[in-house]
Amino acid sequence: MGVIVAAGWLLQSRGWLPAQSRQVLATVCFTVAGPALLLGTVARADLSRLLSTGAAVTWGVTLSLALVLAAIARWGLHLPSGRATMAVLSGAYLNAGNLGIPLAVYLFGDALAVVPTMLVQLLIMGPVSFAILDRAPDATPVRASSRSASGSADALAGEGDGGTSGSGRVRRNPVLMALRNPLTIGALLGLVLALLPWRIPEVALAPFDLVGAAAPPLALLTLGMSLVGARKVGAGVDRAGLTVPLVVATVSRAVVHPLLTFLVGAAVGLEGLPLAVVVAMAALPTAQNVVVFANRYGCAIDLASRACLITTALCAPVLIVIAALLL
Repeated sequence: MGVIVAAGWLLQSRGWLPAQSRQVLATVCFTVAGPALLLGTVARADLSRLLSTGAAVTWGVTLSLALVLAAIARWGLHLPSGRATMAVLSGAYLNAGNLGIPLAVYLFGDALAVVPTMLVQLLIMGPVSFAILDRAPDATPVRASSRSASGSADALAGEGDGGTSGSGRVRRNPVLMALRNPLTIGALLGLVLALLPWRIPEVALAPFDLVGAAAPPLALLTLGMSLVGARKVGAGVDRAGLTVPLVVATVSRAVVHPLLTFLVGAAVGLEGLPLAVVVAMAALPTAQNVVVFANRYGCAIDLASRACLITTALCAPVLIVIAALLL
């Protein structure tokens, strides 16, 4: 995985691909290959795994951590509602798409491992956060004039799902935001197929398998390409009030979340591979979409960009430790 990320960085830094290649590859991965992989995987899945103890641990720990971070950010650090929300997302919203899918495939041989993490974010955390940000006095939602470079901003931020209020603020329907996400659509369609009383023929799923196989390497390539110039992200911003929220977010993301998941998982009887799966998913870095959200709402861009960069750098050593101890 590291070699593929390094290859993406090399391609981008040397300019060996045409301009906008990263945006094109990311869009293909997010809107086509990733959903195809999830559809084919979930359609064949034993649905009891989505209602398993491991899935319950993932949902419970993730949502509990988000609530604790919200309390710390809002009442402990006295951050305004918009910045507090971005602090929560920086500390609890994981890179389940770009990194979670290839990690699940390459480390555990099954993309289904990332589905519980993805669903709790896309169906609960994302819509709730958007609803708060749309009304936060320190956030300024704006309607983008073009599609996001990653191909995910409009899908996740609900571009076109709402109207504009008299104050110029964009209203979005949180439920429609989540349901328009291509990864959510792929996972839910797979769930529908899995619930059918008959088994879907393999030949019918073969096209999804073929296209979906491109998702993990494309995600890693675009992740590496996005690291070019990453040190410049958020450069020149005012650092006042940044340090403490950033430390809280990065420690939560890189240490607290995987540690809590391990403790809760072990306490409820998980061990071996099932425990390793939930802990590894909890160790994913801050999602790049958090930076997209920050830019879309004009709120806490400094915090989101630095949290994404730092936790991405910390992810590899943390995952190595997890693999060494639990696999």
